[in-house]
Amino acid sequence: MFGDIGHGTLLFITGFLLCLFENVIKTKAPGMKGLLAIRYLILMMGLFAAFCGFMYNDFMSIPLFIFKSCYNVYDLNKTGPYPSMIQNPDCVYPIGLDPAWYLSLAMLTFANSLKMKLAVIFGVLQMGLGVCMKAFNALHKGNKMDFFLEFVP
Repeated sequence: MFGDIGHGTLLFITGFLLCLFENVIKTKAPGMKGLLAIRYLILMMGLFAAFCGFMYNDFMSIPLFIFKSCYNVYDLNKTGPYPSMIQNPDCVYPIGLDPAWYLSLAMLTFANSLKMKLAVIFGVLQMGLGVCMKAFNALHKGNKMDFFLEFVP
């Protein structure tokens, strides 16, 4: 799953420019006709990649320290290769992954677990939305076979 604020923003800007300058690109660069066909896909991929980047707290693979961490991090030299961290009671990081996790020994395990769970949740929501849209399209077009044989089961 692609989730990074920086890369997602660049992809979003590319899709936005393709949408904005569609007529200019059609006349001056006819070889980009295939790219114009997927301009909305590129736009939405960039938007959702930036959103997932906020959830993962990744900007070009570097954690962002936007909010105050919920962990007190102690000196690296006194405690060994990894710092000691104590969580502040009743503290909840407002959005995304607390950047203190990037200093943890269990960072890779925790981050991969979080990313996999989010990918499954977003995937199930997207599939459910697609099935519901298929039902609305079948009802709108009056295609009873699609409704009863694809949506209902």
